Amino acid sequence: MVRIPKLTTTLAYDRYMAGQKLVSSVDRPWRHLVLRSYLEPAEQELLEAPGLQDLTLMTLASGAEHLERNLDGRWESADLHMGDVWFVPPAPISWRWRSISDAPLSTVHLHLERSLIDSVAEQMELGGSRELSLGDAMQFRDPLIAAMLAALHRAAADPSDSRLYVDALVHALAAHLLQHYARGRPAAAATPARPERLVPRRVRRVTDYIRANLGGDLAISELAAQAGLSSLHFARVFRRETGETPHQYVSRLRLEEAARLLRATGQTVLQIAIAVGFENASHFSVQFKRGYGVTPLAYRLRG
Repeated sequence: MVRIPKLTTTLAYDRYMAGQKLVSSVDRPWRHLVLRSYLEPAEQELLEAPGLQDLTLMTLASGAEHLERNLDGRWESADLHMGDVWFVPPAPISWRWRSISDAPLSTVHLHLERSLIDSVAEQMELGGSRELSLGDAMQFRDPLIAAMLAALHRAAADPSDSRLYVDALVHALAAHLLQHYARGRPAAAATPARPERLVPRRVRRVTDYIRANLGGDLAISELAAQAGLSSLHFARVFRRETGETPHQYVSRLRLEEAARLLRATGQTVLQIAIAVGFENASHFSVQFKRGYGVTPLAYRLRG
């Protein structure tokens, strides 16, 4: 009989899963999170797994199930449907389930590093109030969390989605969790804080940095540092000042620079893709066609 440890790492957790892996972000250059999805067996008698130090949320990508879990010697159960979210406590746990839908049963597992939660808590000035009160919840409904998990799942399956987009999503998810599920969160101040603004000089500093580093793997934390703001506040105020999210702004500039290079140089599509920050020519072509309605080669031939 294999002995189940009390705790394991997110990377090692995969070996305890029963389903067939569908999507994984392990090989993506994402920070602070791992996302996987599985096609699950329609019925599972018993699955034992260790606890995780990373904060873990799960949801259904398809189907519905009657799920039972044994935590600290006590069995509890719930019927779960798409849109439901459940939290995996940092302790050994036993699961069993059966499908209650004709659709295939598939699950999404999101693991968030505790360091990200702590960092966002500091930016929100929560002090010690950064422990999340989710451990007793067999299931809970939060449409925003469910939507964010679905968006991250789509991003993990689409190599063309940028790390900047994922960074923004995961910081927003951590902030939402802390805002609504932190234990002992202090009451809001009677006088709301004055909103931070990106003055024109700071905007230019950020946009100049983006233009100078279009070929690099830009991250929210790097752009926020240029503005002198926390990552959490930066994305919000950047959109307020420019009308675009950082991800939208960077994507637009990358495609505009690519279009210029296609018109003005003889570089290959792959050379241009790498020069403006895409991983390969196929991902670049997909994004370029979304933006300009034609492939890069067709755009070049059109003159």
